Amino acid sequence: MTINYLLSHKKLILTLILVGIAGFILGQSVNFNDVSPTLKLSKAPGVNLVNSQSDNETYYTCPMHPEIISDSPGTCPVCGMDLVKQHHIHPQNNRASAYPAITISPVVVHNLGIRTARAQRGVMQHNIETIGKITRIDLTARRIITPPFGGVISYIADKYDGDEVTEGELLFAMTSPTLQEQQLQFQGLLKQGNSLGVSLIKAQLISAGLTSEQISKLQSGHPANFSVEIYAKEAGYIFSRRGDVGDSIPSGFTVFNIGSNYQVVEVTAEIFERQWNWVKVGQQANMVVRGLPGVSFSGKVVRVEPPVGYTTRSLEISLKFKTDHPGLSQSMFAHISIIGQSRHNILMVPRDTVIKTEQQDRVVLLKDNGQYQPVTVIAGEESVGMVEILSGLKNNDTVVSSGQFLIDSESNLQSAIGFSAYVN
Repeated sequence: MTINYLLSHKKLILTLILVGIAGFILGQSVNFNDVSPTLKLSKAPGVNLVNSQSDNETYYTCPMHPEIISDSPGTCPVCGMDLVKQHHIHPQNNRASAYPAITISPVVVHNLGIRTARAQRGVMQHNIETIGKITRIDLTARRIITPPFGGVISYIADKYDGDEVTEGELLFAMTSPTLQEQQLQFQGLLKQGNSLGVSLIKAQLISAGLTSEQISKLQSGHPANFSVEIYAKEAGYIFSRRGDVGDSIPSGFTVFNIGSNYQVVEVTAEIFERQWNWVKVGQQANMVVRGLPGVSFSGKVVRVEPPVGYTTRSLEISLKFKTDHPGLSQSMFAHISIIGQSRHNILMVPRDTVIKTEQQDRVVLLKDNGQYQPVTVIAGEESVGMVEILSGLKNNDTVVSSGQFLIDSESNLQSAIGFSAYVN
């Protein structure tokens, strides 16, 4: 019984070996003359394979299996999908562009929801979005009012501790022998016609605090006895007052200490290395705190620290916000938006239109003949949803903003197999 079992298995093994040898010989005898030597395509029943370098213009291929190519309509023998009509790209057209143009019927454009946008020149706003931390809250915000130079008080408002002041109210006026001498020199140089000297003295008078109206009166022959007037920059109340008319005071002397009905919130934030040149002291900023939905605070940049963090490559900035809102507290985190410096006459496209890859950036251009073609671009800065285009597009070019990835993928596929597509 054992001997018969072994003999039967030897016959089975010998049969398998003979079948394998016969299959190898049959495979070597298959004629591949119809197959493109470049694409190494597999001929399947019902599908005619066509050389991709032939002179025929129209072909059919499977969207899922591009190696299946036929010269007549049909279905893919692998997945059963309908073959898609293609147009052959001649070698000279391949040299013109690495990305073939795609023709899409209006019905497909509508069904895919393809939308377009225009490349246009305009102003690129450098808004900076970052996270900041409230580092200090000054509950007794005060403004110290000092004279611009040492001299004599010629006028002072009849206001004392606890009295209110309004924005733009005259607080006090200052004069000095030096200021009067400069006014006399200004009028003397005007009579002499010394334009250079007039410009120099005029700059000194403006720096001291004389207004344009006062300088115009000096030019008209008004007596050189103008005082420098100091006004309240905002409403508040007088916390303290020092000095009286006729008192001689130095330049750093505090005449008024004016309190305000708000608290000063100091915030510290960091910005990226590429944003260094976008931030300057005095720029406007907005702050939003997650715990206070719907509330926005306006402030300014008050300090920009020159040292840059070695590991984080970030720059520290400080901002101040004036508010009387009771919901803010120290150590709270906030979202900061800084309105940076603008650049003009910049060619821009929406950020969604740019296809970013490791090797290059591309957009899908809608050509004048209605075809869609991916083109390589060099992208610059990004801000407020827009991307600067340094090269690759011109003003008023139409680019695809929705559906561009599908078109780009189809163009890359057709470039690989040497065909252009008509999608209907």
